[in-house]
Amino acid sequence: MRDYDSFSLRILAGLDRRSNVFEVETYFLRAIKELNLIEPDSKDAVRAYASEIALQIIDGHLPSQEGVRMLYRIWLDTLDTEYDQADYVIWLELDDALDSLKAGVFPYSFQSATLDNFDALVKQKAKEFIAEMDLKSAS
Repeated sequence: MRDYDSFSLRILAGLDRRSNVFEVETYFLRAIKELNLIEPDSKDAVRAYASEIALQIIDGHLPSQEGVRMLYRIWLDTLDTEYDQADYVIWLELDDALDSLKAGVFPYSFQSATLDNFDALVKQKAKEFIAEMDLKSAS
């Protein structure tokens, strides 16, 4: 949209929104190099991507359940890496709760969750997540 163009940017634009965060990150970092832009720290890039998903949940551009699944996949992708899984564990807990609720059983991983309050709960946790990520990015 701003007259930027590169091979990796085109691939990045064509990726599915359910793509693995590390695949997205790879093309993102390549595009930055191809376009001679400043390269962000990879942890900051993942935080920014996760925060953008959370913001889309809050704004209603992304259904809560779909956003939880996407953020849960980021948590999965952080396993066995230098990333801090604790930053994303809330999405594991909400994803487990969602599975339990859909199965009609008590959500032990997130005991206050119900099908009726799930969207509001996810939006609240998304707001808290963004605030937490903003603090980490600022430090």
